[in-house]
Amino acid sequence: MKRAKLVALNSVIVVLFLSVLAGCSGNKSNEGQSSSAPSSSSSSSASASATTDENPFTEHMDISVSWWGIGVGFEPHDEVLQKIEKDFNVTLKPVDIGWDNYKEKSQVWAAAGQLPDIITHSITSDTPAIYNEWVDQQLIHALPDDLSAYPNLKTALSIDGIDGIKRDGKLYAIPRGTFPVEQVTSVWAVDGAVFVRKDWMEKLGIKDPQNFDEFKAMLKAFVEQDPDGNNKDDTTGIVMNTFGYFKNVFTPTFPEFGNKGWLKEDGKWIPFYASSKMDEVLRQVRSLYTEKALDPDFAVAKAGEANQKFYQNKAGAFSFTTTSIYGANGIKAEWEKNNPDLNFFDHVKILHPWADANGIKYSNVNTPWWSESMINAEADDRKLDRILRIYDWLLSPAGKELFDYGIEGKDYTKAADGKITITRPKDGEQFIDLKKGYPSMDIISQLAAWRNAATIEDNEANRAAFGDQSVQFVQDELNWTKENTKPIPTAFEIFTMSTPAKDKLSAITYDDDFTRVILSKEDPVKMWQSVLEGYKSKGLQEAIDEVTAEMAKFNK
Repeated sequence: MKRAKLVALNSVIVVLFLSVLAGCSGNKSNEGQSSSAPSSSSSSSASASATTDENPFTEHMDISVSWWGIGVGFEPHDEVLQKIEKDFNVTLKPVDIGWDNYKEKSQVWAAAGQLPDIITHSITSDTPAIYNEWVDQQLIHALPDDLSAYPNLKTALSIDGIDGIKRDGKLYAIPRGTFPVEQVTSVWAVDGAVFVRKDWMEKLGIKDPQNFDEFKAMLKAFVEQDPDGNNKDDTTGIVMNTFGYFKNVFTPTFPEFGNKGWLKEDGKWIPFYASSKMDEVLRQVRSLYTEKALDPDFAVAKAGEANQKFYQNKAGAFSFTTTSIYGANGIKAEWEKNNPDLNFFDHVKILHPWADANGIKYSNVNTPWWSESMINAEADDRKLDRILRIYDWLLSPAGKELFDYGIEGKDYTKAADGKITITRPKDGEQFIDLKKGYPSMDIISQLAAWRNAATIEDNEANRAAFGDQSVQFVQDELNWTKENTKPIPTAFEIFTMSTPAKDKLSAITYDDDFTRVILSKEDPVKMWQSVLEGYKSKGLQEAIDEVTAEMAKFNK
């Protein structure tokens, strides 16, 4: 990837460049070009402080921002978007990206010098080598060293692992946190869950499994003992929304397998797939597959396809996330749609993890963020300040209240004691989703953070949106995991660490290789050793050496 001033562009970039420009030439004002005058200080002005104007919003600014599907979300120009623009005296110019092309589009814009003011990307999470290039090429703005003018943003940037994306002591990105800093460990705990038909367990006389063998026996019973009583051989053991959720089943065997982390073995930091602990995981998954306890179609099913087997009483267990019970298309609604007149909670529960060999029960934890916002290096100090003020508000209690309840006086009222009463219209028993009235909220509410934690809070907004029983179900699971489990040991620094060899490991197709081994009839452990030999040719050992050296700097 090269800047516009470089003459040589490879053929892929040229093709992408021409196609994007052709598609966008009819709407230049909404394209990715920064609307600010170029700043000679660029990223070197990282110490720039907030403007000293008595009113920092006197000057009107156009701020371009990229986001997935932002064109559709911003098109109605609803009241939430109007409020943000009025309060901060800005016009937000949408720059559309798609989930299938945002990386390529950003490369084109970077090469052409047309990055938007606010850049949505995932390079700190997915391709740190590109992040390094953008920093080196002065494409993105360093954040101020002093963030005291933006206290909410400052708190958000104290997240674990943040040092891993600093370059020369400076930060060039605002990580989009998955959960608030103070909740990141406990909230991840309910991300992975195994839903199970408790009525089937009761019918077959099965108690909660206390080890893997009992778990496998339960799944085999679902396959072999006609738990639905229809006298047909038409049930399977466990299905999964995606393979990532299924991995949580094996945390008692190998904790780091559950979150694809790195661990220290024999004095070296290694990726989970290079650990000797993988051997037992491979044996266990292979046994589930060969003994028909695992969905036979798991390798070919697209994300979400296998869910229907659980909803339609064709599977006894289902790997997903606890909060997936919420919403009109959630597990509860879909299951009850296929089982009219039955209450989901009377028939389904979450199967809690069993303890490992040391008596420890593990719960999921993962990287504190995925994706990030970056600010175009051409933004001058005033625009930088305005953007940071917007982000500080997005992360504030006032911002959260807007995203939880809507517009005060229209969607809710707030008493002097702080009690909130929701007043927006209902659709049947539930209040209408705020995002239906304010399409921009789905974008604006997630610019600074993903707000995953919002759905697990016990508040009036969630009880109104999802119902008392569903909210209490999630609260009970959250409390159980807090009291009974420990988070998977996780070296957060390595998630975003960039070294020459480690960056190349992103080309490894681990999930595909793992699936191929499980489907084979050959010895899975021997097959995996062969897979690792192939990884070594891609720089695995060099990556291990580099990461170990970097971790030594943290005294780890």
